[in-house]
Amino acid sequence: MKKIILFSLLIFTQVLGDIWLSRGMKSFGNITAINPHVLLQLGVYVFTNPWIWLGIGFLVTSLAIYLIAISRMNLSYVLPIHASSYVLNAVLAWLILGEKISVLRWASTVLIAIGVLLVGVSQSKLTRHGKKRKEKNPNVMLLLGLFPFGIYLSKTWFAVIVLSLADSAGDLLLAIGMKQIGQIKIQPIGQMLRLMVKIITHPIILLGITCQAIAFFTFISVLTWADVSFVRPATALTYIFSMIGARYILKEKMVTEQLIGIMLIATGIAIHA
Repeated sequence: MKKIILFSLLIFTQVLGDIWLSRGMKSFGNITAINPHVLLQLGVYVFTNPWIWLGIGFLVTSLAIYLIAISRMNLSYVLPIHASSYVLNAVLAWLILGEKISVLRWASTVLIAIGVLLVGVSQSKLTRHGKKRKEKNPNVMLLLGLFPFGIYLSKTWFAVIVLSLADSAGDLLLAIGMKQIGQIKIQPIGQMLRLMVKIITHPIILLGITCQAIAFFTFISVLTWADVSFVRPATALTYIFSMIGARYILKEKMVTEQLIGIMLIATGIAIHA
């Protein structure tokens, strides 16, 4: 029950953060160039727009819940909780922001969500039952080969790749840092404050947050010209990069079902593109 509540809060805070950020950034206008003047304008706008602050508040809450989750469970188990967030994100973008979502975009979003969910279910079974199965080493080149080669021609897809690489690096660094700190449990206020200081001063966690800050800046920049119902499912690339990192850097187990799920995600991204 605690896991259900934790995952539900993580999903809703993530999605609502995305929605309010998108609402705020649509008013800024299309970022066509990166220079000091544009960055200054963007910085002033971000710090003075109430919708941006509301979105940041939800995302900071989501990050705190995420840190608690990865301190207790494997990264490859926690990440699939975003499976339903892709569909929920599209639904709220349609209802709240009035974004027009084509049938093809709905199909790719659902396919990506199914792929993420399949990976999560397989990892959940592996963790819960402790099955000793022969590990399947996914061929990284095969996975990357599933992506459309032409996506680099698009400004949006280039930004999505930068965002995904930065975000996945942040995921891995945060997971490494939280594993070193240990599982977060309810403690007296004094001990909780000391634990918070330990977390926010941990060098690996700080590096992970820096990577995610880069991903966040890229994300809000993309939202000035692209719909959140398109951008968020496209960032499922993060999941693939993170799963590869979880397998080869964190040495977490991967099974055949996870590889199939990743292939579904890649297929959905290809349709999205």
